Amino acid sequence: MRKRLYIYVVLLIYLFSIGCAAALIGAGVGAGVSGVAWYKGELQETVSASVPRIHQAIVEVLKDLNIRISENRFDNLTSKVIAVLANDKEVYINTKSINSSTAKISIRVGVFGDKTHSMRIMDEIKKRL
Repeated sequence: MRKRLYIYVVLLIYLFSIGCAAALIGAGVGAGVSGVAWYKGELQETVSASVPRIHQAIVEVLKDLNIRISENRFDNLTSKVIAVLANDKEVYINTKSINSSTAKISIRVGVFGDKTHSMRIMDEIKKRL
């Protein structure tokens, strides 16, 4: 435990010395912290669940919200779901494994992103995990 704390402290000092806030969020993920980011129209969040479990939750959420799934692919390391809203905006949901019990979910609604819809979908996914 002490060694792990020491590694995190050294990592934080290093990150502050190079001024990389994005890497700091990644360091928090390794420490078990969930981070949410809205970047260039895409909502990203790291959650404590496997890709297959997250994928199952994604499919359930989209069905419950009556959002039509047009593409649905997954394996144990990644998943890709494309769905279409009633207004013909596409919803892109990608999941990427970080380790066996942690993964990153990325959601983009439409070309430029729709934060409100993305947050609603993400909240519903997290309720099922």
